[in-house]
Amino acid sequence: MHNHEANPIMPPATSEASKALRSRCLCRGAAVLLGLLLAMPAFTPSMAREAKQDPRNPSGQEGTAVKAQAKYSDVRYISGNRRDPFLNPLLLAKKAKQQDEEVALGLAPPGIAGTYIAQLKLQGLSFRDGRRIAIVRAKDKRAYFLEEGDRLFDGYVKNINLDSITLVRETKLRSGKILTQDVTKRLRTP
Repeated sequence: MHNHEANPIMPPATSEASKALRSRCLCRGAAVLLGLLLAMPAFTPSMAREAKQDPRNPSGQEGTAVKAQAKYSDVRYISGNRRDPFLNPLLLAKKAKQQDEEVALGLAPPGIAGTYIAQLKLQGLSFRDGRRIAIVRAKDKRAYFLEEGDRLFDGYVKNINLDSITLVRETKLRSGKILTQDVTKRLRTP
């Protein structure tokens, strides 16, 4: 008849018997799997709180955490002429823009109103009837007579003394600030 190999665990069976045996094995496997799932603890909100609990604060009380001093070794990144992957290039560009820059004054008008303080040369001083007048030569080689308060392209005349004049150089920055610097031009250099 049929030549079945001898199986010590399962004796040879008919087709109906083998189907019944397979269904029992499947049922037993499903029962084992179900038992494993039921044996696992269910996730509850209290378990979530325990999972979030700070390991430095095992009591769970708020506000009693102690700050631990973290010690890091001094590790340097050697780039080898490559961009540092740990630095954000957008933040570096933003820091560079944050520095105030001098705003360009534009095109200078002709005459003394368009003369920079650095281009002036003090030629003489006049004191008459309580008026103080400084005689200066500009870049255009013309002589101009200035009194206290007269404007130049990048500043104004602050004070006229016996042997010098004091000018105030104004620098406008992008942030809206105006930096001032006193510049003294002497009639005779010592």
